[in-house]
Amino acid sequence: MTKSNSAVLQFLRNAFTANLGLKAVSLVCALFLFAYIQGQRDIQQRTVPVGVISLPPDRDDRELMTRIPPSIHVTLRGTARALDRLIQSGLPPVEIDLRNGYKRSVQFGRELFKLPPEVDVIFVDPPSIDLDWEKVVTRTIPLQTSVAGQPAPGFMLKAEPTVEPRNTTVKGPVSLVEVIQSARLAPFDVTGLTEGVWPRRIALDPPPSRVSYLGPQSATVTVTIVKRTSEKQFANRRVEVIGTGRAVVVPQAVDVTVIGPPEVVRALREEQIVPRADLTKVLEERGEEAHGSVIVPVTVELADVEAKVQPPTVTVKW
Repeated sequence: MTKSNSAVLQFLRNAFTANLGLKAVSLVCALFLFAYIQGQRDIQQRTVPVGVISLPPDRDDRELMTRIPPSIHVTLRGTARALDRLIQSGLPPVEIDLRNGYKRSVQFGRELFKLPPEVDVIFVDPPSIDLDWEKVVTRTIPLQTSVAGQPAPGFMLKAEPTVEPRNTTVKGPVSLVEVIQSARLAPFDVTGLTEGVWPRRIALDPPPSRVSYLGPQSATVTVTIVKRTSEKQFANRRVEVIGTGRAVVVPQAVDVTVIGPPEVVRALREEQIVPRADLTKVLEERGEEAHGSVIVPVTVELADVEAKVQPPTVTVKW
């Protein structure tokens, strides 16, 4: 073996055997650095939806006005394997405790999420929710009804429908309850109805959101249907005295208003309107008195109509 070959062998021997402890430490550090770099290359971020469950107030005098979203979006950071496993198994929903009825805000911190140690929360959208509460109150309001359709030909609604009960109680957040003026009922359909009194049970229209009606959800509505009428006035009709031909009437003429079916009222003529003051019974009672005076009602006899006289009485002298 030559001298040069011997030197090479000595160098290689020293390279593998000298400072073995230091070489071992260097090897471990190199392996750790390699694993760390490879691990960093495997780190990912993903945004996933997470459901939200809220525990409602355990008292009935408080109402949460803020809408709680059904889910929030959470950006997670971790290894691809950990994220895949977490997403595949599903993230448990976060729980918000609102039972005391006075909580003012909710912060979505990491402690609300059930995550493995190798996964961290980077961002939450929204990061927090401000809560708005209102006092729940009750108030008495009137029931309001309406009419739909038309009665049978020749008939009409006599007056506004009546409602029983007339009021109901409404319950809800104070800002909503204060602006409610009435509770509406579904319309009463009078289509085809003829003369008579018609009661019917009618349901209330649904209340506004977050508001409820206490008590019965319906009321009895009654309508009265009568024959359709029209009016016509005949002015200054001379009063005719029955029972004597030598009487003086004060006043001598009256106004007559005729009310009845439109077709009958339209057909009436002036000469058919004859106001009368009947003295027959008065003279029979008083006998043969030469002079006298009496207040007598004025009547108008007409078929199928009603006659109203103004003034309703006159003074008759004889």
